[in-house]
Parts: sequence; C-alpha cells; structure tokens
Amino acid sequence: MSPICKLAISAFTFSVLAACGGGSDAVAVNTAEGIWQGPSSTGATVKVAILENGESWGGATLGNTWVSALAGTATGKDTTFTASGSEFDFGSNTVGTGSFSGTVRQKQRIQATSSTGSTVNLAYNNDYDQAVTAAEIAGSYTLSGRTARYSIPAMTFTIGATGNFTIVDRSCTTTGTATPRASGKAIVNVSVSGTGNCILGNGVTLNGIAVLDKKTTPQTLMFIALNSTKTDGLVLIGQKN
Repeated sequence: MSPICKLAISAFTFSVLAACGGGSDAVAVNTAEGIWQGPSSTGATVKVAILENGESWGGATLGNTWVSALAGTATGKDTTFTASGSEFDFGSNTVGTGSFSGTVRQKQRIQATSSTGSTVNLAYNNDYDQAVTAAEIAGSYTLSGRTARYSIPAMTFTIGATGNFTIVDRSCTTTGTATPRASGKAIVNVSVSGTGNCILGNGVTLNGIAVLDKKTTPQTLMFIALNSTKTDGLVLIGQKN
C-alpha cells in the first residue's frame, strides 16, 4: 500500500462513538465531532466528516483527483485523539486498514500520526454546524465517481422534495434516498440499492452520508456509502444543475 493511502486510511477514520460517562445519565463529549480538512505529510489533502453517532466518512485528494475513500471509527476524549478504519485505494483497487493517534482541540484542530509515521494537520470547518434542509437538497445533479474498483462516468439525476431519487444506467436501476439527519448538522443520510446488472451487484444496498457545499457556485454535492460488509462502496461528487 502506498504511503498516501496509509495516511488517508487513518486520517479519515475519525468517527467517534458517543459513550455513557461515569454518572447515571452522563454522556461523554465527542471532541472530534465535525467536518475537518487539511494536509498530510504525504502531499494529499484529507477531508473528513465525524458524526455525533460515531460514524466517520471522507477521503483524500491529490490536486483535483480523489485517490481514496475512507470510513471507520475514532475517539476524541478531551484532547486525546485515536482512530482506526478502512481505506478504498482507487490507484491499486484494494481495501486496507490503518490507525492514527494524536491530539484534538474541539472545533479547532486535529493533529495525528499514523503507525507508519505519516501525519495529518486538520482544521475544523464551521459549515458542519449549519443544518441542511430537504428543500436545499432537492434538485438536479450531475455527479461522477468511483467504487473501490471501477470508475463511474458522469450521470444526471434529480433528488425529489422528499429525498427520493432514481438513476437508470443501461441495465442497472438504482433507487435511493437523501434526507437530512435529525442532528441538525450539515450532513445528509444516504441509502441506495441497485437492481439488475450493477457494478456492485444485484440487490446490494449501500448506506452512508452526503455533504452539500452551499458556498460554491453552483453548489457541490459529495456522497460516500458502503455495503453492509464494508468491502466496497461508492464515492460520487459533482454539481447541482
């Protein structure tokens, strides 16, 4: 596995499981929750979303090219940060695992080092605290992307007012939903299922998240979803039409 991929694995797997504290109803604060972005020592840029329920999703880019997608778990306890998870390396078409440890300053910065010695320096993105609505998600999009092993050419589809969408690509029909999370953050829940001759298989369901960047013109949508065994998944990014 390349150094960039080893970095990206650990750098992205920043999800944090909310845990019960020592008190009767106390809940530990997840100091790593949020959207984070920054450079790695390998030259890649890492983009990570760490959710309130312990999930983490993201990827790494070199310039404008996505080199990997990542998913896993992470813990931000006070200023101590640890992470582990899986990376889908688009260059070698392989899936690997990795880990990171370091420090976190809540809603400010994560600095961590992998077991192979690569580092990340991630800054907090305040957009995470701005809720996205169903009306904002609705509309027509043109997206392209990758699975762990295949490229996906540009496709255009429409997300309806209730979050439903359908994509027809030759002999594969994909239906899904994209709906805002109840947490009131800038994250959308995504679920998709394909029937027919689909690259991820007939009847395979993927679950994940999407992030709508409302500051770009046109607005940009990115979503990442995995199958139930986390052995393959889908990364799509593109613009609102």
